[in-house]
Amino acid sequence: MNPFFVIILAAIVLDFVLNLVANLLNLRALKFEPPTGLEDVYNSDEYRRSQQYTRTNTRFECVTDAFGLVVILPFWLWGGFNYLDQIVRSWGFIAIVNGLLYIGILLMAHGLLMLPFSVYATFAIEQRFGFNRTAPRTFILDRLKGVGLALLLGAPLLASVLALFEYIRAYAWLYCGSLLPSSLWRCSLSLLHGSCPCLINSPQ
Repeated sequence: MNPFFVIILAAIVLDFVLNLVANLLNLRALKFEPPTGLEDVYNSDEYRRSQQYTRTNTRFECVTDAFGLVVILPFWLWGGFNYLDQIVRSWGFIAIVNGLLYIGILLMAHGLLMLPFSVYATFAIEQRFGFNRTAPRTFILDRLKGVGLALLLGAPLLASVLALFEYIRAYAWLYCGSLLPSSLWRCSLSLLHGSCPCLINSPQ
């Protein structure tokens, strides 16, 4: 069995389990009454509402994380990343453009899959507890601005990282770590994170 497949699979599952355990512990620790000695600082009704909001949001986060895991594992194990890779390669662009298109498609698909969850969190959960001040128009504009910033800032950064891996290869990690500011390096890794399984297209 491919050792990289095992490592990446274990990392994905471990990340999910750790987040789930942390959320369950946070839920268990929630108290609906203000801490002793701070009763005069917090309004009891507002404090209870805040804790109820945190509980609802945390449970919803568990559902969202579980959905993401249920989507990515079958897609990966059934060859979805490899299938998309072959489609992008068939378009005939150079390797760096292929990488940008490949990761861009994955990020766009992820965004579309998670969009209903974002809508529900904003216009159902936050609205229920009185925390939502976002109009539908503002919500849409914020998403479009996010896409614009990703294209304007993320694409050139990602292209530079892909270029290093394409032309320097063995020393790419070293150059990325030394030449890119740490904040930009973390940003580029976050862009690559969602497509890590594409590096190992088959468990064999």
